[in-house]
Amino acid sequence: MRDVEVFVDITHNFIGDLVVTLISPTGTTVPLHQRAGMADDNIIKSYTPATTPDLSKLRGQQIEGAWRLKVADLARSDVGKLNRWGLKIAKES
Repeated sequence: MRDVEVFVDITHNFIGDLVVTLISPTGTTVPLHQRAGMADDNIIKSYTPATTPDLSKLRGQQIEGAWRLKVADLARSDVGKLNRWGLKIAKES
């Protein structure tokens, strides 16, 4: 595998409460969003190695298996919804 791009669409009215983490089939965790954005609404974003350097930790790992996205709301007063998410994986040639 060469690079991973992650697309996330989360509805939430205070994204500063959220922690979003990608977990590879080998168990490697990559933080995508860590309580940034304060009172901004919603996360509709693509994460690439250029914008999220920790994604480069996945280079050379296997791509087969279950990829997981963990979304945690670290406050009690708000609710949100994971609408969709996806991966684009570029294989080495």
